[in-house]
Amino acid sequence: MTFIDQIVLPVFIIWFLGLVLVFFRKDIDLHWKISFLFLFIVYFVVFGREWSAALDRLEEQPSWEIRNWIYGIGKALFYFLFILWPITLIRLFYSSSKELARLTSSIIVSVTVVYWFLFWLYFRFQESVDGFFYGRFLEWF
Repeated sequence: MTFIDQIVLPVFIIWFLGLVLVFFRKDIDLHWKISFLFLFIVYFVVFGREWSAALDRLEEQPSWEIRNWIYGIGKALFYFLFILWPITLIRLFYSSSKELARLTSSIIVSVTVVYWFLFWLYFRFQESVDGFFYGRFLEWF
C-alpha cells in the first residue's frame, strides 16, 4: 500500500467537511466557492482510483483501513510540517502584523513540539503501540 493509498480517504473527508463549512460562510464570494468546489472535483477525479480502492478496503475490513489512516496521517503530518516550516518563516518575515506573527509562531512551534513528543513516544513504545493497533484495536471493530 502506498502513502497516497493510506491517506486519500481521510484527506478527502476533511476536505469535504471544510468545503461544506466554507459554503456556509457568507463573507466569501461565490466565485471563490465555485473555485474551491472545482479544485475538489479535479483532485477527486485525479485520485478517483485510490478513493474507490480505499472505500472498498473500508467496506471489507474497516478496522485495518482506520489503522492505516492513523499511520498514514502521522506520516503526512511529518511531511506537511517539513514543507510548512520554510514557507512560514518566509511569511513571518513579510508579515506586517506583529500579533499575527506571534500567533503563527506559537501555533506552529506548539504543533511541531507536540508532534515530535508523540513521535518520540511512538518509537519509545513502538512494540506496544503496534501490538495495540494489530491486536486490540482490530478486535474492537
